Amino acid sequence: MSGGYTGKILVIDLKNQTTKIENTNLEDAKNFIGAKGLGAKYLIDNLPKGTDPLSPENILIFTTGPLTGTRAQTSGRGTVVTKSPLTNLFVDSHFGGIFAAEMKKAGWDFIVIKNKSKKPVYLVIKDDKIEFKGASILWKKECLDTHELLQKIEGKTKTAVIGPAGENLVRIACITLDGHRHAGRAGTGAVMGSKNLKAIVLSGTKKIPLHDGEAFNAKAKEVLKRVQENGFVPVRRKYGTPYWVKPINDEGFIPTRNYSEGYFEHGEDINAETMQKRIVDGGGACYNCVIACWNKSSIKQGPFKGIKLIGPEYETIALMGSNLGLESIEDVAYVCDRCNELGMDTISTGGVLGFAIEAYNKGIITKKDLGGLEIGWGKPAELAKLIEYIAHRKNHTTKLLGEGIKTASEKLNAEDFAVHCKGMDIPGYDPRGTFGMGLAYATSDRGACHQRAWTVRAELKDPELERFSFDKKAELVKNVQDERAAFFSLVLCDFAPISEEHCVDMWNLASGFNHTVESYLKCGERIWNLIRLFNLRENPELGIDKLPQRFLKESFTKGPAKDVVITKESFEKSLMEYYSMRGWNKKGIPTLEKLKELGLQKYI
Repeated sequence: MSGGYTGKILVIDLKNQTTKIENTNLEDAKNFIGAKGLGAKYLIDNLPKGTDPLSPENILIFTTGPLTGTRAQTSGRGTVVTKSPLTNLFVDSHFGGIFAAEMKKAGWDFIVIKNKSKKPVYLVIKDDKIEFKGASILWKKECLDTHELLQKIEGKTKTAVIGPAGENLVRIACITLDGHRHAGRAGTGAVMGSKNLKAIVLSGTKKIPLHDGEAFNAKAKEVLKRVQENGFVPVRRKYGTPYWVKPINDEGFIPTRNYSEGYFEHGEDINAETMQKRIVDGGGACYNCVIACWNKSSIKQGPFKGIKLIGPEYETIALMGSNLGLESIEDVAYVCDRCNELGMDTISTGGVLGFAIEAYNKGIITKKDLGGLEIGWGKPAELAKLIEYIAHRKNHTTKLLGEGIKTASEKLNAEDFAVHCKGMDIPGYDPRGTFGMGLAYATSDRGACHQRAWTVRAELKDPELERFSFDKKAELVKNVQDERAAFFSLVLCDFAPISEEHCVDMWNLASGFNHTVESYLKCGERIWNLIRLFNLRENPELGIDKLPQRFLKESFTKGPAKDVVITKESFEKSLMEYYSMRGWNKKGIPTLEKLKELGLQKYI
């Protein structure tokens, strides 16, 4: 096997408590890279059409890429790939920390989980040794408690765990890595819970193979220098992602009270400067990362004093702060911590809670429906309790909210103010402030996602781009999606300022391949189209690219984006331009010509 890859895939059958080893396909690696892309290839080749995401037949794949665990900057990242119970579509949920690097050092490119255990179990993986252990002592425990108990039982190993939300098959449940990092989006934790798998514990002692180790490490050192010289890295190190709270609020498109407004009047109380002054104690970093964007925080005053956590991140502050009307950073940190400990995605939880508050205020949901809770904007204690009720499926209504915003809004006849794309909640950038994000959300391969094509900086800074227009956005979104698909397959961090040329150089030196920037980006396009085919195969209805009604019919009453509405006509025109650039027909289906160009025709 070429370097950069261990050459081995560990396949675990939970029902029969057996394991087998498969070889990583070198030709597939050349075309789909690893992590996101190679994981998508494995999923479409091995998952039967129409599989229920919460059935034993779904497969859960922990993936690494050819740069994972190496000296490449930010190479500690990994990806969870599966069919989402939230969207019924493909999902790749990325995570930081050190778990993925340790997995690679244990000798595995992928760990594939199949079937369902009869009783709750956890897995212990130490290099080639795999053990199945009963998890009764861990079941019902929250995430950090589970991580810490496993470290007492198994030693200082790396962990992937679920909390009560995952155990109870809440469709917005996440997987928590090493106590504080998360594979957050689209319900990966529910898939893990559906298999009665509480945790994976692993440690590795092997050396990661490299085609030309000396040249690779020299190139990685060169890239490190470039990263250190980047002018924005010190800002990321000082503030982390919360840096963006102030500019996004000032520009008038931070989600506020279920996306009814784009400017939050208490923005100064939840921004990065306030966070640094009031709750941040220090910083931290993922594996082999000089950016070090973590915020180690603790609540030092008020009713939630004493809570310690990593974060909150920008997306959490936006979706669980301004979106819920919370007026202090301490309140945001508290509800964030409850999500973290229960094992729930803070973006989707914030979206669901914003929807629930509006439904409550409209009389669609009642106090009785919520088990006696009186929820509303700016009520952290009540909202934290609602999070617990959702995680534990306390009653019919909280169980319904745990099914996700699409299902809940349809059952409650409240779709007009349900803010999602393809069933996944919108992240922290209202597209009425930067239209490109609207096209990015609608066409994302896993439901609404800011990571697939984050156009915000370009739309705010590039004088050739008008933020309140779709002009030139189709090309921008398409190109960023292809590049990110390749980048997330290597797999490196969103925040790493690493050029395409350096990515290709490191991949070639690690693997022995001979890619160019052009062929690397073609891999990204191939990955994007393969996932499109998977989504059309699994759920054609949810594969439709559209925006929530709120963005098309309502405008803000204040801020720089006041009175802006995305018209259906302008959006659909941009969508058709996007389809044309992709080589898709007017229904968004890849043409035979495009599939032949990418070598994907067998998936028609």
